[in-house]
Amino acid sequence: MNWQARSLLTGALLAWPALASASQSVDAVTAAVQQAAQMVALPDATITLGPVTGAAYMQVCTAPLVVNISGVAPYEQAAVNCPAPVWTLYVTVTVAQSEDVVVAAHPVTAGQVLAASDLMVQREPVQLFAGRQVYFDPAQIVGASAVMSLAAGMVVTQDAVQAPMVVKAGQTVAVQVTSGGVAVSINAVASQAGRIGDTILLTNPSSGRRFSAQVTEDGVALKLQ
Repeated sequence: MNWQARSLLTGALLAWPALASASQSVDAVTAAVQQAAQMVALPDATITLGPVTGAAYMQVCTAPLVVNISGVAPYEQAAVNCPAPVWTLYVTVTVAQSEDVVVAAHPVTAGQVLAASDLMVQREPVQLFAGRQVYFDPAQIVGASAVMSLAAGMVVTQDAVQAPMVVKAGQTVAVQVTSGGVAVSINAVASQAGRIGDTILLTNPSSGRRFSAQVTEDGVALKLQ
């Protein structure tokens, strides 16, 4: 081996520790992901990360790491972005958290109108209802009817209940009629039953005129153009 080759080999061997030390710290990536996950999770959530060892194959980041969390608890993903040099590492994140939600206090049959005694609040893992609409106060669905049978302790989701009828067919109701900045109230007889959000047909008993109006949380309302 001539002196030039020996010099190149010696230089490469001396440079190896420096190159190895330029790898991204796995601990730094782990800490960044943990911090980002805790910011979007409930205070009592348990956060578990997937493999982060891939960070050791990345060049050391010379700028603050940027972490973006996506997905729905409990299964989420962290995208760890390095601005300089540019690279991205994906890490799976499992967030085990619980919330106080409305559940069936005892078995409920399909079609049953829910009373306060049929419901209770119980702490349940989020993974049981992730991505579905749930209720946090029994008062939200007292008077609603179950569209399916519910087992005791089952989380009550939006697709399991039907909003209560707040207007009955034949019932005389006050209709708030607004036109521009003018508002008046008239009595009318409902020709149809209706839930909040429904548009129903009513009759003005004085004129016999039939018209449609919407059932709202504040009563039956009709807005004229």
